[in-house]
Amino acid sequence: MIHSVSLTTSTSPEQQNIVEVKKMYKQTTDYFDYEQKQKADSLRMYYGQSGSTLNQYKELQGIQPSMIHDVNVHWKSEQHVIINIMKTNHQHKNKVYKRFNYNLSEM
Repeated sequence: MIHSVSLTTSTSPEQQNIVEVKKMYKQTTDYFDYEQKQKADSLRMYYGQSGSTLNQYKELQGIQPSMIHDVNVHWKSEQHVIINIMKTNHQHKNKVYKRFNYNLSEM
């Protein structure tokens, strides 16, 4: 991966944990004109304790990263986080495209 873009960051209700969802990019070569390009490759949820460096991550599978621009995070508890990947429909309204449920204590 050559770089990432943070889509959202959220802290748990009691400020104990934090998650950050990032769109990851990699460098590719266009063999038609041999130009170097950056392509959205994956989405990752980085997680850890508030105030710490977020090194641990979970790959968010089953979505096309280039099509995602909005992410919502909801906390059910200090450990249970729900990541909603949003997509805009034809009426320009956001709807949940894919939902991920994680218990951080089990990761």
